[in-house]
Amino acid sequence: MAHRKLVIDNLDAEHQQMTEQMQYVSTKSTEEVVAQVDQKAAAVRAAITRGNSIEALERALADPPYGRGMEAAQAANAQLVSEILMATRTQDIASVVSNISEDARDVLLKYIYHGLARPAEFNCGVLLSWHERVTESGGLGSIVRVMSDRRTV
Repeated sequence: MAHRKLVIDNLDAEHQQMTEQMQYVSTKSTEEVVAQVDQKAAAVRAAITRGNSIEALERALADPPYGRGMEAAQAANAQLVSEILMATRTQDIASVVSNISEDARDVLLKYIYHGLARPAEFNCGVLLSWHERVTESGGLGSIVRVMSDRRTV
């Protein structure tokens, strides 16, 4: 007696095909994206040196590299965001998070999850304190938007 109307064994292959079809594909070449991230890095580091974490974070989170074949650019941009998070004083985190846009907060949360998935490369304690402030400011909606977005950083 079959109690299921749906054969769930077939869903795995279909899910894989759908994931591959819906994968974000960049219109720029890998070299262009890496050059863009490098150019962005100079401006971000200058803002960090001036102590302007808000400007640095907004620049680093603007137009993040998405898609297949962009691993080098994604890693460079993740490292850039990590530098900002590490350079920001703990007592300034709440004001920085409240002064960036909702879209930037969602991208920041993607980078926080990216870092938490790689504890050998990133300081998880700093990431968790940023996560707390981002979810206080953006609520659970931020987490849901990030988890449901197919574009990963």
